[in-house]
Amino acid sequence: MAISTILSYPVIAQTDSESHSDTRIDEQMVITATHTEVSTTKAPASISVITEEDILSEPGLALNDLVKNIAGVESQMDGGRAGREMISIRGMDAGFTMILVNGRKLSSSNAVFRGNDFDLAAVPKESIQRIEIIRGPMSALYGSEALGGVINVITKKPTNEWQSQVSGDYGYRDDDGGSEYTAGFNTSGALLEDELFLSLSMNKSSRDPWHAFSGQGVSDNGNVYDRSKATTLEQRDTLTASGSLQWYINNEHDLAFDFSYADDQRDGVIESTNGLTDSESKVVRNTQALTYNGTYDWGDALLRYNRDAFETKDNFNDRNADLGLYDVNEVNHTVDGHGTTIVGNHTLTFGGEWKYTELKNPDSLTQTGKATVNQQALFIQDQWALSQKNTLTYGTRVDMHESFGTHWSPRAYLVHSATDQWTIKGGVGTAFKAPSLTQLSSENIVNSCKGNCLLVGNPDLQPETSLNYELSTSYVDTYWSMEAGLFRNEVSNLIDRDLDNPVDNVGGRDVYTYKNIDEAIIQGAEFSGEYDILANLRLNGTYTYLTTEDKTTGEELENRPNHMAMARLVWEPVDSISTFARVNYTSRTLLSVDDNVYRPSYVTADLGMNYFVNNDWRLRAGVKNVTNEQFDDYDVTRRGYVVTPRNWYVGTTLNF
Repeated sequence: MAISTILSYPVIAQTDSESHSDTRIDEQMVITATHTEVSTTKAPASISVITEEDILSEPGLALNDLVKNIAGVESQMDGGRAGREMISIRGMDAGFTMILVNGRKLSSSNAVFRGNDFDLAAVPKESIQRIEIIRGPMSALYGSEALGGVINVITKKPTNEWQSQVSGDYGYRDDDGGSEYTAGFNTSGALLEDELFLSLSMNKSSRDPWHAFSGQGVSDNGNVYDRSKATTLEQRDTLTASGSLQWYINNEHDLAFDFSYADDQRDGVIESTNGLTDSESKVVRNTQALTYNGTYDWGDALLRYNRDAFETKDNFNDRNADLGLYDVNEVNHTVDGHGTTIVGNHTLTFGGEWKYTELKNPDSLTQTGKATVNQQALFIQDQWALSQKNTLTYGTRVDMHESFGTHWSPRAYLVHSATDQWTIKGGVGTAFKAPSLTQLSSENIVNSCKGNCLLVGNPDLQPETSLNYELSTSYVDTYWSMEAGLFRNEVSNLIDRDLDNPVDNVGGRDVYTYKNIDEAIIQGAEFSGEYDILANLRLNGTYTYLTTEDKTTGEELENRPNHMAMARLVWEPVDSISTFARVNYTSRTLLSVDDNVYRPSYVTADLGMNYFVNNDWRLRAGVKNVTNEQFDDYDVTRRGYVVTPRNWYVGTTLNF
């Protein structure tokens, strides 16, 4: 068995002003791995945490900006979509990453149309307390889409005292265009002391288009075009808002009403192997949720209703571009809940989920104009304390889908605490991802092949599945820590376009469908380390090695670098100043098997500084990609793969 190696970003909770303290990863408490609170070292999963301090220390417009430095997590550029980036965990497709907000599933707009990253800006950055990232499948708890991993955004909890925060950032790129700004606000406090709490957040961001190229390009069909018109980064305007009203009925029961709104608009001219294509996209998302938490003699319970609706407008997938924007509406109704009880040395967690999805699209759903699906699920998990040093977590989830039937996802994970400092853990489990409504519906016909073909759904698709293994160890000392691990994912029934067998021809364009065609092995290992060189000088680093194989062809999988590494040095010359220098390395990467195109290896360097005027006011400044690293290969850049140019930024955060 070929084993690859991956290193994880340190999950140590430290503010820059406390980096020389004894705080270490075993003091980080998380809930995503089990639905119950457990430390990262004892959690039955490979898990990392991004703290509020990590979020505030650098600018970032979206979730991918915040997680891209975690080992095993890649912010993967989607070729041909003008700089859109997807989050890939352990080499798995971006669609295999489940995003949660306070444990509540964020329905993926990628299920409606392909090649978008709109979900990554759905939560205002100012509302985030921390982000928990599980590297590896979690279908045993969360069902479909958690095949690659889970990202859980935990928002801030209000207190009796009203607290507010405003922030702003501005970034300027050296080359033609691409400047961006973001401004945000958060406030929270008690409307009725100890009883009724309110929190509100808002964020507005905007990015100008970036035009990186000049001269002429030639498409695969021989057409000559002006490359200067291509937007290497598309124009982007985003508005997000969220709020929560929480009522503590008494010490045992509380109700929370959460709501959020996101408006994300893009505009650009995409360059691909077929030349230039105008691209205009917009997603408007509205979410409401009502959650009950209760404490009883037998244990704790949670019951939740969530409505997640979004409208998408996009001309990139429209099969009739002259008709205007591709207009899709999807509404998801979800009822889920779980309970936890302790029986002897067993902590039992059990629950279920019901979900109803309705998709409306009169243009591509050519007969009825809509498609619907019902799903139900039940799960049970046992955290069995075998001894003081050993805990076995095992369980299963059964998902029932009206289109493909019943699917089981068992999992088992053992955590061994060899000493107070040394932990060994590992497990085996299965995971799956159900086909989306657009993939399943034989009515759904959309533009594909960069406009050269059409794509229709296939009702005979089966879920994508995987069998997964992992083994890891961590050691935590007063002044240093390390974590290392191995993993192997055996993936089956991968869904892809079947471009070898057209099923129809409409208006001179071939019509293709989806098919379960691929099997793949994705293997890796993880290592991260941190060392306090001095009380005010800290070094951390990660290294990732990945190997993949498409079992159908014997080739490696595209767009998955074999090596990634990061080193970061933090220096605090005085209490009010924190500086950092960071270097990232990405190895040579296969982009196209058919054309034998590789993206060259590259190194980027970043510098940054935070100045604390006082306990409530922070200033930050820095430069990303100091050396202005760029790709020169035409076959690489015309596929949409670029390194964003040198970016100077300034920002501030004020608490009051």
